[in-house]
Amino acid sequence: MAPPTLPPPSQGLSQVSTTLILEPLTPSSFSPFGTAICSPLPRALNNVPTSIPQPLHAPYQAPPVFANQDSALKTSPISQFTNNYPSKPDYAPSKPQMSMFSCFPRNLSSIGIDQSTPGKLAFNVSILERHPYTTQTFSPLGLSADDKSTVFLVIVAPSLPDHATATTSTDTKVDISNPPDLSRLKAFVARGDQAVTYGAGTWHAPMVVMGQQRVDFVVTQFANVDTPSNA
Repeated sequence: MAPPTLPPPSQGLSQVSTTLILEPLTPSSFSPFGTAICSPLPRALNNVPTSIPQPLHAPYQAPPVFANQDSALKTSPISQFTNNYPSKPDYAPSKPQMSMFSCFPRNLSSIGIDQSTPGKLAFNVSILERHPYTTQTFSPLGLSADDKSTVFLVIVAPSLPDHATATTSTDTKVDISNPPDLSRLKAFVARGDQAVTYGAGTWHAPMVVMGQQRVDFVVTQFANVDTPSNA
């Protein structure tokens, strides 16, 4: 994983301040960055259908098939699980890993929150990270789709095709290969019935929960013990 970075000074963006418009997380809108995982079926469908319905978000979802003695519909794959770690004799093998991130509302902890403008609450994006060799999926637990009090923000940026020098939070200069294109930074708002897979190499902010309750995420990725950080 690339180290957390501030905007690359060589790109002339270190002083940029931009207000991002929150977009709904959909398979179509998020496709340049990975996979938005949503149900392929209408919420009102509660009985086994007589025929297989088309997925709600085709072509970003595969057609389902009957499963579980025809009592269920299975959609596979619903997201990608990519392992691009190099295979070398002196390189520890990568393994699939499941973790849990318990994320507390930023507006309650004030971590990363900008309250400099009276009556206005804003999240300050100061850190971006990426996993060059693996996808990373965040699946929320216990957050209802109907819960309007809590959401999570998915903040991503595409990569630039060059190198840049960046400064870490400890004022260390590091060389960043394919740095984030901050001019194309996007922010998506997700509900409790959605999950998200960051594509391998996608720049993203740490998970941001906003609202009234903690959200526990099951996080699935490949990990290599030689990697400085598998967060």
